[in-house]
Amino acid sequence: MLVVLGASIAANAALVKASIHYVDQATAIRLDPAGLKVYAGAPRPPADGPPVLVVFGDSRAAMWKAPSPLPYRVVNRGIGFQTTSQILMRVDEDVVPLRPAVVVLEAGVNDLKAIAQFPQRRAEIVGDCEANLHRIIEACRKAGATVVVVSVFGIGNVAPWRRPLWSDDVAVAVREVNAFLEGQVGDRVVLFDSNAILDDGHGALRPAYQIDYLHLTEAGYDALNGGLVSLLRSLPPLANATNRGP
Repeated sequence: MLVVLGASIAANAALVKASIHYVDQATAIRLDPAGLKVYAGAPRPPADGPPVLVVFGDSRAAMWKAPSPLPYRVVNRGIGFQTTSQILMRVDEDVVPLRPAVVVLEAGVNDLKAIAQFPQRRAEIVGDCEANLHRIIEACRKAGATVVVVSVFGIGNVAPWRRPLWSDDVAVAVREVNAFLEGQVGDRVVLFDSNAILDDGHGALRPAYQIDYLHLTEAGYDALNGGLVSLLRSLPPLANATNRGP
């Protein structure tokens, strides 16, 4: 009986903590909906330096440590909690002025996890996510970058306290969007299949690679960087040109 009571108290405490965190984040988003102030005023790489590689996207991008060794100056422009709509609004401020040779784009899960809350809007959520990803890719290409599109990471183990607020259909939608991303490959657009590295063989994140059901450990990023470095080294000479920054 005491064990059950303790588990219930722990679950309630986790829910309260998560609720406070989300309220704080919602307030911050209302103050700066696109997150344009986050990197405002950040120094730009020197024009005569190595070519720039921008890691762009949501919290999964923000947590991604710079891959090395590479002949690029790596600049991170990830922001936690952002959807593809917000990320799209940041291209002109956070990517274009850097004139990157390469953009590593990681985004989408914050759109798709909303399916758990709004299952009736599933088709709209998936459609908007795909459309926004396409627009982000095209905007980065227009800026002169080669775009490395990272497939949306699979979903990890969802904690019991989160289960009542979750839906297994999110993982299905992730696979749908990843199939869409495969179709985006073309001129200066390449796909980096993150799940070929992170998957546990059953469509979920390997336990050793997950902090929680959405985020990776340092070991997870180390594993990704091994594959990413190999892919980046295979890019055509355009991506290895000197920095074309202002």
